[in-house]
Amino acid sequence: MKKKIWLVMGTIGVLLFGGCGGKASDMMMEAVDGRGEYVTNSVGDMYYSKSESMADMEFESTMDSATGNSGIGFGEQGYAETELYNTQGEKLIRTVTMSLQTKEFETLLSYLDGKVAELGGYIQNSQISGNSMDSYGYRYATLTLRIPQSKLDLFVSGVSENANVVRKSENAENVTLQYADTEARLKSLQIEQERFLALLEKADTVDSIIVLEEHLTQLRYEIESHASMLKIYDNKVDYSTVTLDISEVKRTTPVEQNPTLLTRMKDGFSNTWYQMKEGGANFLVWLVSNFLYLVIWVAIFVVVILFVRKKLKLKKRNHIATKTAELMQTDEEENDRMDIEK
Repeated sequence: MKKKIWLVMGTIGVLLFGGCGGKASDMMMEAVDGRGEYVTNSVGDMYYSKSESMADMEFESTMDSATGNSGIGFGEQGYAETELYNTQGEKLIRTVTMSLQTKEFETLLSYLDGKVAELGGYIQNSQISGNSMDSYGYRYATLTLRIPQSKLDLFVSGVSENANVVRKSENAENVTLQYADTEARLKSLQIEQERFLALLEKADTVDSIIVLEEHLTQLRYEIESHASMLKIYDNKVDYSTVTLDISEVKRTTPVEQNPTLLTRMKDGFSNTWYQMKEGGANFLVWLVSNFLYLVIWVAIFVVVILFVRKKLKLKKRNHIATKTAELMQTDEEENDRMDIEK
């Protein structure tokens, strides 16, 4: 009798546990799909079910609401993105790189600071070097600027008027597709989060609450990730990046389109003459600047030479003395031998 009672209680517990787990799973499916019905199978268990056509309709409706398109199906428009892009405009990330020469270094930097502030941009990075004997007094600067995209062309035009542009390159990256995909995914995740929050308020079992909260945690992480990506896109699109390499020079390099042979010869001779003058002037500056070092090194060199010569003379004198002594000894031996023979 006791065995039958324990068997009945165990069966009831298994059925209750399976019912709770099935209910939590059905609530998750309802949150994702947003529509469905519970049916009973032949055994008497309830489960969540819907037709394949209904799932497709709900997916299409969800994506339409997420992308802001009403009444446009994915099958009819291919991807249903054309209207979305036309309403929000293209997303272009523009970057400009310029190499500049200037005779008025401080004036150009002051102009750039004022122009950036006037246009509503900001300086992201600034590096200035030079102004030392090793660089012959010339200075260099590398600036990374963020300029509102709507005023980028105005800024570039102003820079070209106030400095000699040696090199210039532009790049425009179209991120409209990436932006729209990220935005649509974010809205879809937000809708799914709202449905799970609504189901969490109705949950009446611990298992259901745990399952729903775990999924909500994952949803929050994905929502924050996509929102952060959209902010990065917005910043790069709204503020173009301009990189300026500035060199201080005494003579700017002329830039001429399709120069003639005579012009090239004239410019070549002028450049050679200028480089010779600059080279001579730089050598003179180096010589005067390092005069004390040269005197010290010359003095050391002279002392070393005198020391070596003295050593060589002493060695030569010792060698001669040795040879003389050997000759004298040889003469004495020869005389002694002759005396003995007599």
